[in-house]
Amino acid sequence: MTSNIENTITKYENFINDVLKEDLRIIHLKLEKVNAEASDLIQQKHALRVMTDKNMHPNGFKTQMNLGCNFFMEASVADTSQLLINIGLNTYLEFTLLEANKYLDARIKVFEQSSQELLKKAAETKAHIKLMLFGISELQEPKPS
Repeated sequence: MTSNIENTITKYENFINDVLKEDLRIIHLKLEKVNAEASDLIQQKHALRVMTDKNMHPNGFKTQMNLGCNFFMEASVADTSQLLINIGLNTYLEFTLLEANKYLDARIKVFEQSSQELLKKAAETKAHIKLMLFGISELQEPKPS
């Protein structure tokens, strides 16, 4: 094998290890974060459904509120027609039950789309790695004389 081919193979291997695999690792970290956010929103939607279910809680519900420093106080909520939801940066907005469900559905949809985009990027990066490995194997094969 000539020195030129060995240098090319080394460059390809370095590109795979230093660039493509690092890109893939970063994509997977972002994907974990997006999926965790989507899961949290789905849990919020489920909690909202349970809290506002009149069959389960005909007279409202009781809960514990964290006042700070893990100091809790019992609270009773009789009217669940208006809800406060954290919309980001610790900013709370008042929603009706219908508005809250629409808001959570829209946020879940955004995170699901973001997850699909990241999965597509990961697949493209994996395909690029396989293509580079195929190129390396082609360079390493002995040429017939």
